[in-house]
Parts: sequence; structure tokens; C-alpha cells
Amino acid sequence: MLMNQENVRPEKITKPIQLLGAWLVGLLSISSSFLVAATKMPSNSWESSILVIAAILNVPIFLGAVFLLQTKFRPELQEDSYYSTYLSQKTNKPIIINKRETNFYELEKKLEHIELKLEKSITPRTDDFKMKENFFIGINENLDNYEKIKEKLISEGILRISKFGSYAGKPEKNVVAISGYLSKEETNEAIQLAKELGFKHYSFFDNKEEETREDILVGAYGSAEFDIL
Repeated sequence: MLMNQENVRPEKITKPIQLLGAWLVGLLSISSSFLVAATKMPSNSWESSILVIAAILNVPIFLGAVFLLQTKFRPELQEDSYYSTYLSQKTNKPIIINKRETNFYELEKKLEHIELKLEKSITPRTDDFKMKENFFIGINENLDNYEKIKEKLISEGILRISKFGSYAGKPEKNVVAISGYLSKEETNEAIQLAKELGFKHYSFFDNKEEETREDILVGAYGSAEFDIL
């Protein structure tokens, strides 16, 4: 039987993506068990029919749940270092990771930035520059001037706006987090926009690794790395 052939060791499952793999093995084992049990019963019995129907329905229901995990809850399936950065920017939850993981993540982040700069310097593209009207900006809904900021962005022609920070509380400092993948011109434009909104500090974040669509987070929970002059 398939259940006997599969050997899942719970102590080896230490990452969310590994848990997803274990669930897929579980799906195969459960459905196989239903079908094997159905074959050992009389073909006309209601028990056999129920087991076959359950084995069939189990597949789309499970795949639907996996699809939901891979879309809506995709950030939760990242490595601990990436997910911790995602939480620190979009929630007010304290994050603790060990020094080794932090150093590895910082090194990997710097290498990616270097590769991106080399690609742009070798093959410059005219469509790399993103006017502020094309920015995707997230606003912390806990800010006192949330509506005012939203109206200001709309008046600037920015229509791609989202909100974040539900149940996380008001950030301690007025910080604007900017994607590290924006060009120098785009970054300067984002800083100028933050200044117009009345913010005094800004920092950078990796929206690709964090599976975050926004280019800019207004009212982020991260540390204030730089002052807006």
C-alpha cells in the first residue's frame, strides 16, 4: 500500500514549504486508503460508494486549499529570514532572528542589488524609469492623517493605493519604506514625495523577497535608516 511506502519524518519538517509537501503526501495516502478500502467491500454496498466519492472529492478540496496557501498566504510560506523582514515592514510585531541568519540575509540582499545595478549598467532600458503615477503605494491605516495622505496621493495622479497595518497599532516613527529595486531617479522621486507628505525618515525594503506588491510603504514599522533633508 502507498501509506506503507511513504515515510514522512515529522522532526525533519522545519520549514512551511516542507509542511506543504507533507500535506501532498498525506493527500495521496488518504485518497489511496479510501480506494483500497472500497475495493475490499462489495461493489454494490453504500460504504464502497461513499469511500469512492470521498476519495474523488478530497482531491479538488485539497488542491483548492493549496492554491489558497500559494496565493493569499504565500508570504507565510517563505524562509524565516524573509518572513521576518516582511512582518517587520507591514506589522508592528517584534521579530527575533539569530545573528547568523541576519548576516546571511544581508549578504544575499547586497549581492542581488549589485547584480541588478550591473544589469542596468550593461543593458540600460528606457522603460526602467517609473513615474510616480505608476508607483504602487501602501498606506498604514493607523496613521492619524490616513485620509489626507490618500487624497494627496490621488491628487498627484497615483491611483494604485493599498492599505496595511490592521490590528498592528500606530507606528512609533513616521517612516516611509522604499523598494530597493527602484532606480536612483525613482528613489529620489519617492523621497521627494515622502517629504511632501510630511515624513522625516525613510528606509529601504526588499519587496520581491517579501512577496509584497507595493513599491512604497507609507508609515512602515521598520527602523528609520535615513533622514529626509
